[in-house]
Amino acid sequence: MALGHALLLLTLMADGGVRMTLSESASAEACETSRTRLTAILKATGHPPILAVCGQTRLRLTPYVHGTPASAQTLRYRVQVGPDGAFSVEPVAGGAACTHAPDATPAVYCARSAQRPAPGRAQPRQMTP
Repeated sequence: MALGHALLLLTLMADGGVRMTLSESASAEACETSRTRLTAILKATGHPPILAVCGQTRLRLTPYVHGTPASAQTLRYRVQVGPDGAFSVEPVAGGAACTHAPDATPAVYCARSAQRPAPGRAQPRQMTP
């Protein structure tokens, strides 16, 4: 499967948890446009993102659905972000531990999402900027 462009967005949830969304984009330029637009909207509503970065990935998740309640954000992911902006996303199984270390190098975020790995697609998890 070819690499695709995607926007990784981490936001703070009301309960203090981190929400992750991963949205496919047609190109690097389209991703940057989305990143700029969404970051501005989030900042204007008083909820700036923790992280908003574009990269390439083979990982495909089900589409993000706006307005999904926090109670549906049940899938756990470990998000690692290097100082160069390269990132990887890995599902965290069942009761497995994830240690949140946003100030480490690379930074590690333990995030929740309602997005599932897309059915029938290979799921390599390495991402690059």
